[in-house]
Amino acid sequence: MTRRKLACAIALLFAAQVAGCKKKDDTKLVVGVQSDPMGGIVSALHIVIKVGGAIVDDETVTPPHGSKVGFPQPWEKTIFAAGNEKARVEVEVDAIGDPASPNPLIRRFASTDFIAGKTALLRINLESRCVVYPQTVRTNTKVPGPLSGPTCTAPASCINGTCQPPGVPPGALEAYTSNWPTNAPDFCKPNHGGPPALQVGTGQTYYLPVTDGQVLQAEAGPQGGHHIWIATRMKNMKQRGSTTKISGVQPGTGRTIPPTTLAFTYSPDEGGFCKLYGIRYQLDNEGVDYKQFLGKPLDVNVTVTDPAGATVTTTAHVQIAPTLLNP
Repeated sequence: MTRRKLACAIALLFAAQVAGCKKKDDTKLVVGVQSDPMGGIVSALHIVIKVGGAIVDDETVTPPHGSKVGFPQPWEKTIFAAGNEKARVEVEVDAIGDPASPNPLIRRFASTDFIAGKTALLRINLESRCVVYPQTVRTNTKVPGPLSGPTCTAPASCINGTCQPPGVPPGALEAYTSNWPTNAPDFCKPNHGGPPALQVGTGQTYYLPVTDGQVLQAEAGPQGGHHIWIATRMKNMKQRGSTTKISGVQPGTGRTIPPTTLAFTYSPDEGGFCKLYGIRYQLDNEGVDYKQFLGKPLDVNVTVTDPAGATVTTTAHVQIAPTLLNP
């Protein structure tokens, strides 16, 4: 073999080894710990992570210097499979109140498996309703603290207020994103729920769908404005913290109604949707003359944006009745 061929063979072997290492590093699990507001009772978190029974991380996390609220500051740690993709990942999180006390306020266990070639998130929530307050002695009688959570036998721990097993199936893990602390799944935005969807309807006390060109009756409001009732249904957007922006355009003339932006919490509905109803959309918002919209078509544009930045827009083409319901 010539020197040139030998050099090429070595280079190819080195490249293959590098590629192999990269492939192993592509399999990662991010352990993300976050907490309900605890009112400053948690002084530190003790977090232990094991892979295949071996400790790979053991640290105590304290609130930032000068913090008066203590936790919940989100915490995360990336664990690499490094060729050990089939090893079980086990996590124990102790929320410590009094450092001198032998028992933590919350002891939370979680375990799962790597997903080959993926970076997954194991989300661990510390809930205020799971706090087990230390018992105090009053006249030789042990008295539990207020609203004390359940005492679970390891490896079970308190989840949603009850003792539950620690295992999280890999299929239930979220794909890791840097904004995971503000993007937790909920009823309206479940894990692996798909793209956002939005429907625009009408209704004062319930969501009712509208057909293309349907006539909506405008009416005088209690504070002098003139409005139509708008309702919305959405899915795969955050239930709380999502903003709903409504604007109107008269097709043909281009006359517009200034937008109205709401930050109301959506209510669960059928089919995985969440609904918002009873929205007074003023035709005379910001002093616009409402009469120019009576008896004319109107395009009602609705955009929902959730705290994680997801957004979806749709338009309802309706007709405004020529007269008011209660002139």
